[in-house]
Amino acid sequence: MERTTWLDGLRGIAAAIVAFDHYFMSDVWHPFVSFWTEPPEYNRHIVQLPPIRILFSAHGMVTLFMVISGYAISISLLKARDGPQFIQRMSSAIVRRVFRIYLPVIITASIAQIFYFFDLYHWEFDQGLIDDLPKPWSNPWAHFCWLMNYMAESINVVASEYRGGLNGQLWTMPLEFRGSNMVYLLIVGLAGWRRKVRLIVLPILGAFFFWWGNWDVFGFIWGLWLAEKAHGADSSRENFDIDTEMELADFEDTPGPALSLPARLGLCGGKRGYKSLRPSSKLFFLSRVGVVLVFVAGYYLLCLGNDGHLPPGYQFLSYIQSSRWKDRWHIYHFCWKELGSAMLVYAISEFRCLQRPLDTRIVQYLGKISFALYLLHETIYQLFRNPLRDFIYSSLSGSVYEASGQAWSTDPFAFHVAWWVSGIILGSLSVLAAHGYTKYVDDRCVAFSKHIDQWLSI
Repeated sequence: MERTTWLDGLRGIAAAIVAFDHYFMSDVWHPFVSFWTEPPEYNRHIVQLPPIRILFSAHGMVTLFMVISGYAISISLLKARDGPQFIQRMSSAIVRRVFRIYLPVIITASIAQIFYFFDLYHWEFDQGLIDDLPKPWSNPWAHFCWLMNYMAESINVVASEYRGGLNGQLWTMPLEFRGSNMVYLLIVGLAGWRRKVRLIVLPILGAFFFWWGNWDVFGFIWGLWLAEKAHGADSSRENFDIDTEMELADFEDTPGPALSLPARLGLCGGKRGYKSLRPSSKLFFLSRVGVVLVFVAGYYLLCLGNDGHLPPGYQFLSYIQSSRWKDRWHIYHFCWKELGSAMLVYAISEFRCLQRPLDTRIVQYLGKISFALYLLHETIYQLFRNPLRDFIYSSLSGSVYEASGQAWSTDPFAFHVAWWVSGIILGSLSVLAAHGYTKYVDDRCVAFSKHIDQWLSI
């Protein structure tokens, strides 16, 4: 199978968008809602319209993570399914997945708790969280117990009562763990079935969870289906060995032309590839147009804003959404974005032309540090964003930065410069921190999980 490095690149872009959005999300809200949001004087900006609005679709990027992870953890296990080491490989994957997700998380959460203990944050946390946390400079044992309870809530996906913490972005970790376990169960449970049956049953099962409102489970099942589809298409190729627990690109190892599709498809393969399909060229063309439409529709769904309701341009979705979702925005906006992610990843998997930008060096680098960037960026913002932004604004305007609306009204130029200059500085700091974290923490967590698995194995 060809190495699908484009999935790494897609994950890197998604993590970068999440980090970019979280810098603004607590204070500057207009990019995150639709163009038609009231009042008009604070909206009607071009950044609120597709396709640009994808840059402010942090929640949409979270749904992309689910599909990518479902694909990543599946592909090597599917390859080993017919071999004598399948059970051993499955056992190893399950054990290592726990450590692979939660070792970096507990390190990140511990660092955040230490910063809070020493009262180093310059951030307005939710009052409910502040009331639940021990006071800064109080009993260290109380802080330790709070941290352990936080981790227990994150790990317990059977009776999850996740209530948030100092690192708000870590709410996705229980979903990652639950979805991973669902994928492992399905791989084992369907191992004895015919491939054609699996390719039919998995979408049906995913549709059930989508209808129910379990958007994250649907994303993981869709990723498994894509992996099953890719594995079947390349089942005659050479075997390979790989670690895929959150290492999302190590699936394929046979290089191929960057801008070509398989000869049976012909697209991007030049005139020779096209001529070989002359008898069925119309059918082929229609199938390719269909994939393009799937890509556009998926991209459009990912651009859905955070209005709390379906805005103009998306209101037609209310006629086809599940009755199970009712009026629960926190469910149905994620469901539609997860469907968009499923469509987008499927379309990219069909077109090499869409994969090539994701294989560039800088995007691949973002993929390499994406997990660390996702874990660290909020802590950096909570420590430094407000003091740095306020200092730049005060230096330029001579006024104190109060509320964002007031600061913008007083001096729009100083407001924009303060936000963008501080954003560039802290964005660069986040990338540097993620690079070091990947090298000295994340990679060592991967190695440690391997050692634990080897020690536990027969």
